Amino acid sequence: METRAASVTACLAAAFAACAAFGSEWTIARYTESMDVIRNPGQGWTSGTKWQFVRKDPDVNYGQVYIRTSWTALEPEEGKYNWKELDGMLKVAESQGLPLSLRIMCACIKAKNPSTPQWVFDKGAKGDKIVIQLEEKGQTNDVTQISPRFDDPIFMREHKRFIEALAKRYDGDPRIAGIDIGSYGHWGEWHCHGLPPDTNRYMTAVPPEKRPHTKPLVYPFEIRRQYADWYLDNFKKTPLVFMTDDWETLKYAIGEAGPSRVGLRRDGVGSPWHATRWIGNPPYDQIPKMGDVWKDRPVWFEFFGHAPDMVKKGWDVPAAIDFMLTNHVTVVNTIPFSPWELKDFDPDLFKQLKKLDLYAGARLVPKKGAVKRFGKAVAVALSGENKGVARIHLPYSLQAVVTRPNGQELFAADLAADPRSWLPGPFKFAEKIELPQSADVEGARISFRLRHRPGVLRNFRFAAKETAPDGSLPIGPIPDGE
Repeated sequence: METRAASVTACLAAAFAACAAFGSEWTIARYTESMDVIRNPGQGWTSGTKWQFVRKDPDVNYGQVYIRTSWTALEPEEGKYNWKELDGMLKVAESQGLPLSLRIMCACIKAKNPSTPQWVFDKGAKGDKIVIQLEEKGQTNDVTQISPRFDDPIFMREHKRFIEALAKRYDGDPRIAGIDIGSYGHWGEWHCHGLPPDTNRYMTAVPPEKRPHTKPLVYPFEIRRQYADWYLDNFKKTPLVFMTDDWETLKYAIGEAGPSRVGLRRDGVGSPWHATRWIGNPPYDQIPKMGDVWKDRPVWFEFFGHAPDMVKKGWDVPAAIDFMLTNHVTVVNTIPFSPWELKDFDPDLFKQLKKLDLYAGARLVPKKGAVKRFGKAVAVALSGENKGVARIHLPYSLQAVVTRPNGQELFAADLAADPRSWLPGPFKFAEKIELPQSADVEGARISFRLRHRPGVLRNFRFAAKETAPDGSLPIGPIPDGE
């Protein structure tokens, strides 16, 4: 049996090398590349609101939901958790067959409500007051916020306990594509620009000449490292990504040996200086593994600002698009850069965004499939190319599916070939599967299917015109056996 299986694999390998190696006993399928935008889970753009999905805009590839939420919203009272917001967004994402991703904020001085619960300060955690102006319903009002001190032991103790509770509930949830390690800094973005004492950026009520001109507070690495550890120690199943603003903690989070422990998230793309704050430039040249993170973990990018504003400033948006693709982007945040804003404002630029819709993440273009019968076994093969710039990071597996002529599924077999290992470039595999002894495969047909292993997200579609509505890729009828 082993010798026969080896000969099958050798025959198929030779068949890929030369088309003539397929004899008349093979069923062969050739595929035509589709240039349609495909909403595959975990690829393309992230959406932060339900109405974006309702639009069902065929020109925008929504592949993921992304939200920023606050500690206050999730634990308004000590030990009393309010998971409604997250559970509600999980249901929205699940209804679309797409995953959710999220970030926790402890400081956000452009929000009406404070991001750290008041009960934390009531317990003795130190914070700094700041008065900002917020516009609501056409009126501008002064709002007092309290910004936490990130090295305060009471604050750190209580937030660590909160992250442990968050992970206990959501780690390994198959509906979550990743956790954006937040908590520390303004917006949870690992910098303290705009927080006390660096408040001059947001104290709009104070004339510029009277605003303080102080540098943002940088807490010691030993403090920052602990925030990263709370996520690394508690989220063992759900992927993590890390904001690149803090290069020291990023280096620590990536890890010294083995695959990267975190993916990358980067905002500000498209600004004149964004490319200088990246791989190969100081201080990022001190992170030797940073350039290979995309092979292990996802890369999430975000533009600097709203699309029309960037265009009016004369910033090179096409170059920013190419930067994202060159750096193996998986998803791009629609906040603050909304692609549909360019449809009427700059139609030509909107067309250039299609490169992100098509090639962000994985785009699997099949070229040729084949099947051959060996008694109560079949050999299947597939060749093609991943024309995207990354691999599939979500838990998808490849199946061979056998159906009756009327479409009724007889059985599905998981294949050893792992589609998550298909990096950009050619892929091919050849494999033998046993048919069930009781299965009547007379007239049956066989196809490939990329299935979400937990069964929550929609099937991952091949970029071929022949792909069926359910995402399966047909090969054809199973040939008669030898």
